Amino acid sequence: MVSDPAFVSTYCNPLPLPHYQRGRACAKPGYEGPDFREMADPTVIRFEGQWYLFPSAGLLWRSADMVHWEHIPIEPFDPGYAPTVVVHRGWLYLTASWDCSAIWRARSPLGPWERLGTRAYDADGNETWLKDHTGKPVRWGDPCLFSDEDGSLYCYCNLGQEVEPSPAHPWRITNDIGILGVRLDAEDPSRFAEAPVKLVNFRPEHWWERGGESNHRLDAPVLEGAWMTRHGGRYFLQYSANGTEYRNYAIGCYVSDHPLGPFEPQRRNPVLIHRGGLVNGCAHHSVVEGPDGGLWCFYTTLVRIAHPYERRIAMDRVAFDENGELYIEGPTETPQPVPGGETGEPLVALSVNCPARASSVREGRSPHYAVDDGIRTWWEASSEEAPQWLEVDLEAAFPVAAVRILFADRGLDYAAGCRPAPYQYRIHGSLDGSQWSVLADLSGNEEERHIAYHTWAPVPARHVRLEILALPPGMTAAVWEFTVFGRPHEAGFSSAQ
Repeated sequence: MVSDPAFVSTYCNPLPLPHYQRGRACAKPGYEGPDFREMADPTVIRFEGQWYLFPSAGLLWRSADMVHWEHIPIEPFDPGYAPTVVVHRGWLYLTASWDCSAIWRARSPLGPWERLGTRAYDADGNETWLKDHTGKPVRWGDPCLFSDEDGSLYCYCNLGQEVEPSPAHPWRITNDIGILGVRLDAEDPSRFAEAPVKLVNFRPEHWWERGGESNHRLDAPVLEGAWMTRHGGRYFLQYSANGTEYRNYAIGCYVSDHPLGPFEPQRRNPVLIHRGGLVNGCAHHSVVEGPDGGLWCFYTTLVRIAHPYERRIAMDRVAFDENGELYIEGPTETPQPVPGGETGEPLVALSVNCPARASSVREGRSPHYAVDDGIRTWWEASSEEAPQWLEVDLEAAFPVAAVRILFADRGLDYAAGCRPAPYQYRIHGSLDGSQWSVLADLSGNEEERHIAYHTWAPVPARHVRLEILALPPGMTAAVWEFTVFGRPHEAGFSSAQ
């Protein structure tokens, strides 16, 4: 495997994190669907020169550069959907949605974490450790903890009675649509210091807030996933709409001069929404300062094959336009410079809709599905045997420099012992389809990672092959997407060269 620093210093969405977790729904009594993996609703914080990722379905991940991540399980391992963490007055505070609403605190992201408050039950009999400004037990959804420069601590969240899941809404929402803000007690953050304030209401004229895959519904609005960013003395309250199960799940933004408003929507909205490609459902996010000193957004992306909550994580840069309005430079689907990296000459996807073939094919799972730029289709081999291979013909020679592999985990079944394990494979390149060279060698890979991104110094190639040598036990070779990246032809280029 050859390497080139100019290309090693790129990343590609969705992020190739190790140990994407089992979906939370899979372990619930009565669940009868297929096993799936889930990671979403990410909060990323910077703490003592490291970055820590707290997503839904299990904690936590650590990185020194926001590109290479290691999984370090902690307790509480799964405090609930949409965990949020903030550094405040020398402590870290952690909370999450609905499930036993509580606030934990620790001196380090790795813990030990201490739960604050006292156990109580809300009016519906749900367990909680939180109390409102009157002392009444209360729970919250999709909280965002925010520490202001004056030492005040706030939470931006959903409140209200929960609406139980239904076929139309396979998640929990509240009957109080909108984003609220509340200042928390400085001595005991498990208590509200004052009454919550409604900051964002559903506005039908905001087309991105309307429900449905085509933003066509006014009867089921969902505003959730709040995040607060202070920049230039102003408060940018971001939120997600219209539901995590839709491809057009988007981020909107309101602005104020005060942490509890009044807030007004930016003219530039939504600030992130899909562009019709592989990365979609782009919302429920966090914003953090990166190694380059700039702001970065980590956000949810949608898979939605086995379950509405089958999701992954992506990241892109945050910027401010000439009017001082916040926006996110994404979603990106091609290699991007890592934080602090050189911009360089961009790499483009060379393999989309090119001819593809494979060692074997299960009926209805054509190798073309692995190069169609769609995450909800996949190539699958006809048996569990290995090795298997998948090959794409770029139809001309190009300087090839990277690949992204989304392994489909076909056969995942935790109860039957078919669990995530390392994939072992090689990437080969060829000009004629006969003489091959190794571009990346993962034949000895021991890291569990079902999303992979590999780079090397540009190599002329027309044919690129993924050779899968070993699979997790009980699984079948299958790939959601195999994308080859490289440099496009320049003017005057001849394919005969």
